[in-house]
Amino acid sequence: MGNWCDGPTNDITGNMSSARVLVVEDHEPFRRYICSTLERSLDFWIVGEVSDGLQAVHQAEVLQPDLILLDIGLPTLNGIEAARRIRQLSPKSKILFVSQESSPDVIEEALSSGALGYVVKANAAREFLPAVEAVLQGKRFIGRGLAGQDSTDSRYAPVDLVADSSDGIFRVEMDSPMPVDLPEEEQIRHIIYASYVAYCNDCQARMYGLASAQDLIGKRMADMVVPDDPKNIELTRAFIRSGYEVLERKSYELDSQGNPKVFLNSMRGVVIAGELVLTWGVQSDITERSFKQ
Repeated sequence: MGNWCDGPTNDITGNMSSARVLVVEDHEPFRRYICSTLERSLDFWIVGEVSDGLQAVHQAEVLQPDLILLDIGLPTLNGIEAARRIRQLSPKSKILFVSQESSPDVIEEALSSGALGYVVKANAAREFLPAVEAVLQGKRFIGRGLAGQDSTDSRYAPVDLVADSSDGIFRVEMDSPMPVDLPEEEQIRHIIYASYVAYCNDCQARMYGLASAQDLIGKRMADMVVPDDPKNIELTRAFIRSGYEVLERKSYELDSQGNPKVFLNSMRGVVIAGELVLTWGVQSDITERSFKQ
């Protein structure tokens, strides 16, 4: 049997909360966390809680909620299959997955079920409410679950990119996932101007004249790569046209003191549900060799 939360809350003007939410989560402590987080806002009315996939399908059909918060590892029916059935029975309900699963393959399958968003539970404290707001507005939200993983995990950084630790290793993330069907020139602008360094090793930081990785993490790509250099634009274009993967291509950048640098890059993007989410890469400094030529 599912548990039921209290009825709708009213704001000071007496208006009913705007969004009706069904919470589907079999781990009771986390379910309570979700409910308590939503209940602190006057914008949500939790119409019910259920703890397995079949209950979720049934209650979605009966309640026709505005939003369904859905786990994946559920009893009787997993969340992805439940989402597929819900899309048939309650087509106007928007679905946001909140799961401990962080594999790109699982995320892509979950989003292919018709869900608009995906948040990894480990990041729920900072991503849950923004994800709810985005999904209710009909926007796609893919949380940064990938960003929290060990950089040597082959699900996120391909083994061939991290094998040589004497090179710089980096992960660049987009400010928001970039649809891969955008026009090429718009993609180039997004990749250069709407991305930042989310992870790197100390070797990578030293290439920019910095002491440690923490000094480089958070830097905007447009502040490092010379954005209007035609050679950098062509590198980005080649990255897009090759399916978001390039091997041993030069980039022309500036270090922390503004000195010109030339790097040799191998990069591989992670595309989930038709959107570029992040890019892993390996980089070596060939500045001295390039200037001698």
